[in-house]
Amino acid sequence: MSEVYNGSSWGPGLNGMAVGLALYGVSVIQYRFYIVAFPKDKHIVKTAVFLVFFLDTVNTLAFLCLYYRVLIVYRWSVTYPSTSRMTCLTVAFASNSWIAFLVQCFYAHRVWIIGGRSKLLTCGVLVAALIQLAFGGLTLKDAYDSNNIATYFSNPDSAANALASALCDAIITASIYFCLRRSQNGLGLWQENSIQKLTFVFVQMGLITFTSALTTSALYYESDLVGRYFTAAPVSLLSKTYSNSMLAVLNARKCIRDQRQFAQASPSELPTLPTRH
Repeated sequence: MSEVYNGSSWGPGLNGMAVGLALYGVSVIQYRFYIVAFPKDKHIVKTAVFLVFFLDTVNTLAFLCLYYRVLIVYRWSVTYPSTSRMTCLTVAFASNSWIAFLVQCFYAHRVWIIGGRSKLLTCGVLVAALIQLAFGGLTLKDAYDSNNIATYFSNPDSAANALASALCDAIITASIYFCLRRSQNGLGLWQENSIQKLTFVFVQMGLITFTSALTTSALYYESDLVGRYFTAAPVSLLSKTYSNSMLAVLNARKCIRDQRQFAQASPSELPTLPTRH
C-alpha cells in the first residue's frame, strides 16, 4: 500500500486530464477528417493511424478510470491500493509509451523521405524511440516490483523515458526543418509556399510534443513530494499531443493538394471579373 497525498497532489493531474479531454476531442475530429479526405492512403498508413487513435482512446479511458478511483472511490482512504489493483494507471502509462513510439516511427519514415534517405538521421530517431520505449517498460516493471503507484511519478526510469522521448522529438524536428529549408532552393512560388506550410506544421507539432515530454522529464527531478505529482499533468497530455501531431501532419496534405490543383489550373479556367469599356 502507498501513502495518500490529497489536495494539491492530484490537482495538477486533474487539470491536465481536463485539457487532455479537450485534445482528445480534437483528435476525434482530425481522425474523422483524415478518413474522409484520404481514403486512398496506403493500408499500412491507415492501420498506423487507427492504432494510434485506438491507443489514445484506451489511454483516455484509463486516465478517467484512474481519477474516478483516486478522487471518488478511495476519497476516504488513508492509503492507495497497490499497483496490482490500479490496472488503469498501468494501462495509461503503457499506452503513453507505445503511442509515442508509433508516432516517432512514423516521423522516422518522414525523416527518411525528406532527408534524402539519410541512414544516420533515421537510425538516430529509431534508436531514441526504442530507448524511450525500453525505459517505459522498465518503469512498469519497477512499479510492479515496488507495488507502489508513486513509482510512476518518482522513478528515475520515468524521467529517462520522458527525456529520451524529448530527445527523439528534437532530432525529428531539427532534421525535418533543415531538410525542408534546404529543399526550397530553385522551386516555384507555389512549391515554395507548400514547403513553408509543411515546415510550419512539422515544427509546430514537433515543438508541442518536445515541450510536453521535456516538461514531464524536468518535473520528475523535483525532490519535493508534491512536485513529483505535478508530473501527472503533462503525462495526461502526452498521448494526445502525439496523436494530434501525427494527424495534423497527415491532414496538412489536403491544403497543399488543393493549393497545387489551383496553381496548375489554366488561366482560362479561373474566374474573372467583368470589365467595362
